[in-house]
Amino acid sequence: MAIRPDQPLQVLVVEDSPEYAVIVRQWLEEGEQAQVTLAVDAIQGRAAIGTRNWDLVITDVEMPGGSGLELIQAVKAVHKWTCVLVMTGVVSAEYARTALQNDADGLLFKPFAREEFLEQVRTLSQRTRRRRQQERCSVLAVGAHPDDVEIGCGGTLSMHAARQDEVTILTLSHGAQGGDARIRAREAHAAAGLLHAHLILGDLQDTQVPEGGASIELIQQVIAQVDPTHVYTHSQYDTHQDHRNTYRATMVAARGVGKVYCYQPPSATVEFRPGLFIDITDHLQHKLQAIDAYSSQTALRAYLAPDLIVATARYWGRFAGYVMAEPLEVIRHSAQ
Repeated sequence: MAIRPDQPLQVLVVEDSPEYAVIVRQWLEEGEQAQVTLAVDAIQGRAAIGTRNWDLVITDVEMPGGSGLELIQAVKAVHKWTCVLVMTGVVSAEYARTALQNDADGLLFKPFAREEFLEQVRTLSQRTRRRRQQERCSVLAVGAHPDDVEIGCGGTLSMHAARQDEVTILTLSHGAQGGDARIRAREAHAAAGLLHAHLILGDLQDTQVPEGGASIELIQQVIAQVDPTHVYTHSQYDTHQDHRNTYRATMVAARGVGKVYCYQPPSATVEFRPGLFIDITDHLQHKLQAIDAYSSQTALRAYLAPDLIVATARYWGRFAGYVMAEPLEVIRHSAQ
């Protein structure tokens, strides 16, 4: 097949015919070009969809547990870039038309030749990887303390997650000066889960987060790990020293990232002047839920009151067509 630049293809095959399942798997695994996961019916297929980023899903049309055409929609809902190759033993123009109408990327009528099959696999897998590379967004939100990111850009992160972007939250400290560090860590993980984000929790000292050294090193390590296309962090216009220092450290660590923005925390000064307003109307509830996960803080901090969060979003929304919005200062907004 000669289609692996650096790693084997990840292929999900949903096929109830033991004969076809064996031969298709054999063809795919020749020369270790692909790693194949086999599902024997639509139920197993649906269960496997979310287990990894598939380079290709191959499914029969008719099988126990549901239609292969319904499976296409399930795949696209989870992996918008993944191509689906449909196999069928029914040679019919109507089948072909229906498969294409259901967003199938390729169609093979049984029986098919090995080279015909592998050519489809090669073409569609390359298309998946090309789409993933060209359209991929990896989002990194950096905050000094637990709840900083959720307050500043929780709705924006929810929007990214809904678009199937990869979302990572880096929190530099456990926020020990504001409460029990262990409790705040648990709350941070719960909040990240509600935003469908991966949390990386640093162990810098609350109220003494430095602007250089350890902060820059930690942020650079995470940037190397997640390779972000977008970075969100604190503004320099802030009365909290940890927030200002996080901003300065992020500017150094993220100097090679093309899209860098600063969000508004409750401690922002009047110098905070956003130039970009993100419509979070459909994601405000997710932001509120993430903030509510910080139950040890919500009873103590007036700025976490849901009505204030909503009122703030409504205020900034007047600059974006009277929607609910989050304001961002634009540091860089390039395609690089």
